[in-house]
Amino acid sequence: MESFNFTPEKMTFGQIFKSISLGQWRFVALVSLILIILTSIPIIYGWLVTPAGQVFTGMHFVSADDWFVYYSFINQAKAGKIFFRDLFAPVDHQAIFRPEWLAAGLLARFFKLPVLAAFQLFRLLLIPIFLALLYLVISYYFKEKQRRLSFIFLIFSSGLGTIFLYRLVKYPFNYFNGSFRWPMDLWVPDLNNFYLLYTSPHFILSAIFLFLIFFLAILFSETKKYSYALWSGVFGAVLFLIHPFQVIKVFLILATFFLLLFIKDQKFFWPGLKFFLTFLFLSLPAIFYYFWLWQTDWLTGQRIRQNINPTTPLYLTVFSFGGLLVGTIIGIYFLVKTKKITENKYIFLIIWIIGQLLILYAPINYQRRTGLGFHLPLGILTLFAIFYFYERCQLTFKKNQFIFGVIAGLIFLPSTIFVLAADLMVYEQGRELSYLDLDIYQSFLWLKDNVAPSSIILSAVKTGNVLPAYALRTSYVGHAVETPGYIDKKKEVNDFFANRLSRERELEFLRERRINYIFYGDEEKKIGDYQPTVKDYLKEVYQRAGVGIYQVTTK
Repeated sequence: MESFNFTPEKMTFGQIFKSISLGQWRFVALVSLILIILTSIPIIYGWLVTPAGQVFTGMHFVSADDWFVYYSFINQAKAGKIFFRDLFAPVDHQAIFRPEWLAAGLLARFFKLPVLAAFQLFRLLLIPIFLALLYLVISYYFKEKQRRLSFIFLIFSSGLGTIFLYRLVKYPFNYFNGSFRWPMDLWVPDLNNFYLLYTSPHFILSAIFLFLIFFLAILFSETKKYSYALWSGVFGAVLFLIHPFQVIKVFLILATFFLLLFIKDQKFFWPGLKFFLTFLFLSLPAIFYYFWLWQTDWLTGQRIRQNINPTTPLYLTVFSFGGLLVGTIIGIYFLVKTKKITENKYIFLIIWIIGQLLILYAPINYQRRTGLGFHLPLGILTLFAIFYFYERCQLTFKKNQFIFGVIAGLIFLPSTIFVLAADLMVYEQGRELSYLDLDIYQSFLWLKDNVAPSSIILSAVKTGNVLPAYALRTSYVGHAVETPGYIDKKKEVNDFFANRLSRERELEFLRERRINYIFYGDEEKKIGDYQPTVKDYLKEVYQRAGVGIYQVTTK
């Protein structure tokens, strides 16, 4: 098909960069600015409508419990820490190195920012970097006249999960009867470019390094430039420190790619082996670091066992990718038809897609967490399908541009719109932990300034989920993954505040669990009729508008 604008088969990183005009970079800058504004609207709105007497937390609809874990790391970095304690785990454990949150914390420290501002600033700073890299990748696959449309498509396209929107009401907790009931494009940011740009800087940073590794691997297969292997290894080490869930996927896809090149060329691809071994050697320190933690730190092993992230049932996964999956199949057909499928850059995309689909259902407990960046290969092949049909039916497209535009919008935009609308609704209605009572927040700050850093605070689970982020002290129970024995601890807390324990059992519980303080506010009062003021082993050390903090005095 002569009219289709394929790029040359072999290009270096520098050649790709030079193929992008100043006007195109200005377009990337403009889109970056638009995206920064667009993804900030819900956060700004949430802050503006903060009710009197409350504090805006900036948590999102998705993964509502996780934001306070991130905040706890950022605030530890702001306080001068390089290695971070898990403040949701009331056990002795190894402090860990998390470079992404260290970077955010240093921003907070340098500019004297509150944690939410530092989190959002870091996210916004990463958006132009991500988009510049995305445009480089697009420029490798598409000629100039197709790049801008491809760029917009790869930012904003999404799946068809909104067809199942009613399930958010029917299954409000998502997980029901042994499986998840919501399509992943509504709640798994890793799988979609817009979603990850909107939610968290660690998703953006991880995707940047993943794309760089795979992009350089493809370029290396065509140019044999060893510097690409060296840089890939460095990027691999950083990626695995930030997002260790990617280790199996990255090695599987790289190994399969170079093996297929050997089969295709019917001779051993020595440069591919050299790339693979270089990548392995340079990224190995990060892998060894987590392996060492797993072997020496009990808490790390417990977190691994508790961090269960299964993929949705297959039919929901199909709808999660929707038109992107259909477009990918058509795009592959087009590559076969035009005899382009044997080119390295297209082989890699197909390996990525097949490998990713297999890993999403592999017998590992973090299936869906491997899906980071999957939008990119699906989107590129879908674009091939779109351009293929356009070349074949240009006259029809031009006569019915509005109709085709509406159809495309209905297929590829609903989930993207949902992402923003969901948070606007959460903030409008003050749901979950999007806002904290000022009295609660002030009590957290009091804990930060007045109790020993090693203190363990007993509270209701909901309080314990937020307390570490602002108090920088350890909650007894607060997070389903970070708190070891979460289910048992949750029951213990409920029994304690429901006043179901005898005095002797209460004392034994507090001693054995090394509890130093009891936090008693509205959430704790909802559980039962526990009366801390009448306990002779508790000393009131803080009281503000119904929030009490009590020191455990028993030995």
